[in-house]
Amino acid sequence: MLVAIVAAVGAYATWTVTRVERLHRRARTAEAALLTKLDDRAETVLKFVGRPGFEEAVALALSVVAVPAETRRQRELREYAENDLTRALRELDRDHVGADDLEAANRRVALARQIHTDFVRDAVASRSLPIAVLMRLHHRLPRPQYWDIEDPLH
Repeated sequence: MLVAIVAAVGAYATWTVTRVERLHRRARTAEAALLTKLDDRAETVLKFVGRPGFEEAVALALSVVAVPAETRRQRELREYAENDLTRALRELDRDHVGADDLEAANRRVALARQIHTDFVRDAVASRSLPIAVLMRLHHRLPRPQYWDIEDPLH
């Protein structure tokens, strides 16, 4: 009987640890995908270099691609730059050349942002599971961070 209980607890602990690690890995992968979509959107904006009415958006897109997101400070600067770019794109005339390309890029960013947010929420919640706390996984796994960027579709 004792062996069965120990085996069940061991199986549950193994399953929980695997789940927590998997959620953290998915959050990292989703963050990489979000950054890719943000870079793609900036590159789409850069196609409009020299076109009238795009000066501010192009300048902001250049600032976005110039800021890596490796340190906490760089990440904050990148969030500010992304939010400024999002606001500038909202102010563009809806009938401009390339509106469809920008709208598609914004939709991809919004989807990647939502997926990332969902995975971060799940990974952060998994850190407080009793087995995860007991095994001190929060010390071993870096806490995933949300990206504080505006939804480009609103």
